[in-house]
Amino acid sequence: MPPARELAVWLRALRSFFNPANHPLTDAERAALGERSFKCETGVVRDALVRCLHLLSNLARTGGPPAEDATPPAAAGALGLVGAKESLADLGEIFKDVCRLGDALLESSAVGFVAWSSLGSVLERELRRSEAAGLILAAGHAAGAAELQERLVRLAHGLTPEDLGEDLHEIFQAFSRLLALLRFVEVSLKDDAQLKRMLPIFTLVNEETRALLDFIEGRALRVEGVGRGAGEILDGTAYAVRMELRKAFEHELTGLCSVRQPPQLFAKVENATGLLRDCYQQSVVALAQSFEPGLDGGTLFGSFKTKLEQSLELRRELWKLVLLIARASADGHEPPATRVLEALNAFGEGGQRYLMYKDWETLERFTEEIDSARDAGELARTLHRFEAYLETLFGQVNMRAVLADRPFDPKSPDQ
Repeated sequence: MPPARELAVWLRALRSFFNPANHPLTDAERAALGERSFKCETGVVRDALVRCLHLLSNLARTGGPPAEDATPPAAAGALGLVGAKESLADLGEIFKDVCRLGDALLESSAVGFVAWSSLGSVLERELRRSEAAGLILAAGHAAGAAELQERLVRLAHGLTPEDLGEDLHEIFQAFSRLLALLRFVEVSLKDDAQLKRMLPIFTLVNEETRALLDFIEGRALRVEGVGRGAGEILDGTAYAVRMELRKAFEHELTGLCSVRQPPQLFAKVENATGLLRDCYQQSVVALAQSFEPGLDGGTLFGSFKTKLEQSLELRRELWKLVLLIARASADGHEPPATRVLEALNAFGEGGQRYLMYKDWETLERFTEEIDSARDAGELARTLHRFEAYLETLFGQVNMRAVLADRPFDPKSPDQ
């Protein structure tokens, strides 16, 4: 990602990060914000600002006054920053000043909510005053809008009523921006970057996703002349996105700041990213196919998985889990419990993402019961109940409409 574009992402992300409503906090943490320490979050802000300083340095090298016979650098020209070294320098001083404030807070054993919020207020005030920050953010928004695939643009502009087409175009653009943010996280995963620094990116994803949901429910669904079918697909999209967003922020990402083990941190970030990416891609394809039935999702997204592919993967993994629990239930002693917990952890990183949100919570409760069983008898009773639940869940998955033409065959490797 070009320095100017990445810098725009970080500026937007840091602004979103100081709104606790965007954070992956538990209900208990939200209810006690004043008692919670934000020292980890303060460290995340400092790390992100150091990255911003590095990007700004790269940008400044291409944003100075050009030689008399030189062509203005593309990055600087696009931002309107040619000859604006003073404005870039001022922005750099803002980053340094807020970093110093962060360092002072980090010297304390804990950082209270008021102190952390004040740090955000200082950053927000200074960014609003910065000409360079305004230009960078505007250029980043324009670049994001230009990313939308031409096929989706044509589809939206060809719809009637015209207001529906305009709203669908805005929805496609919002999903495109969200997917670009998730690709940024995926690149960080591959580069083994500081993953806690991705928290502001996730809070930005949360903020923009909720804004998109408000747009769909508050405007797109109320366009005059929208047919029943279009209304249903928009309503269904909003519901599905809201549920997947809750999965990511109330399960996968909660406690991310307190995680110390790199493998666990990597898994949390990877799972949340994959969950949201699949959801957003599926939403775009479903919306597009509702107006252009012959459209192939694979032409829009190379990594796209259809509902059929997702359901087949879920059914296959769930069946393996059913068989394992049945064997462990028959044994009912410690080694099988260990294998069950390992299998549940693997399932949580794989097929579980294609289950309903309510099933995540039930699986979590059973995992806790299995892990805390005090003796073989208690473990056996828990496993027996869990086996019955999994069989019921497997039956519900097998009844999905997309699997109607794919009857289950336990002997087939494709099942």
